Amino acid sequence: MEPFEASGATFGTERFPLWGEVATLMVTDLDRLRVARRAVDQVFADIDAACGVHRGESDLARVHAGAGRPVRVGTTFHALLWTALHAAEVTGGLADPIASGPHGAWRSIVIDEPQGTVTLPPGTTMDLWPMATAFAADRAAELAAGQAQCGVFVSIAKNVGVAGPVPATGWPARVTNGHYDVVVSHDVVLRATGGMATRNLAVPQRRAIDGRDVPHVVDPRPGHHVRGPWRTVSVTAGSCVDAGTAGAAALASGHDAVDWLRSVGLPARLVHADDWVQTVGNWPADPASPV
Repeated sequence: MEPFEASGATFGTERFPLWGEVATLMVTDLDRLRVARRAVDQVFADIDAACGVHRGESDLARVHAGAGRPVRVGTTFHALLWTALHAAEVTGGLADPIASGPHGAWRSIVIDEPQGTVTLPPGTTMDLWPMATAFAADRAAELAAGQAQCGVFVSIAKNVGVAGPVPATGWPARVTNGHYDVVVSHDVVLRATGGMATRNLAVPQRRAIDGRDVPHVVDPRPGHHVRGPWRTVSVTAGSCVDAGTAGAAALASGHDAVDWLRSVGLPARLVHADDWVQTVGNWPADPASPV
């Protein structure tokens, strides 16, 4: 997701490289942009230390290397893992942080809060990165809004977090759905705090985590694989974490995605493998419509 030009509105805006993507920070007060940038940089550094995919010394890498032994982790990783396990719980395992391992292995992950340790079942690999980017967007927006004392919009890797006062024109955002070598965009305006996230199958379906090749999207049900029919799901919610969780769960639901999204009452936009679009709830048809 990225901002598009909005008529009648001026934002302090900065774009910068992050995690192989381009992150965007927008603030309602140009004079507070530097303060907001320091806040989001702090959050992104904490997330990278917790589970950066190219960091061999990250908390996630050490937990994987623990091979079933308790591993002491930092507070950011602890909060992120708890959030991921909660997402799995409330979706009945549809938003599963386990990339490879026994069915339902997420239920066997042990978080020892007094000791600050995590124990991962042997032979299990977690993929926390989709949750981490949504978690980072929420935390960065909230911290920046608190420190800069203005409205803040943060976008990274198809995740948007919005905190603080919302401008009268709303926050402009462009939902970009890559489909092999074709990029299709859809513009929306966010008029409330919270978040938006896009989850899709229109990306390479496998990637490396700690040197291991794992699926990008996992259907946790035995004997099932995520094959569509939806290739992209975008969701708005009270937080980017909730939006990303719903998007991942909808993709894993396959043909039941629309019914599942309606059951949780979240606005969504689904793109079919044949390129037609289905919307759910109060998803805006154009930038003039409220989200």
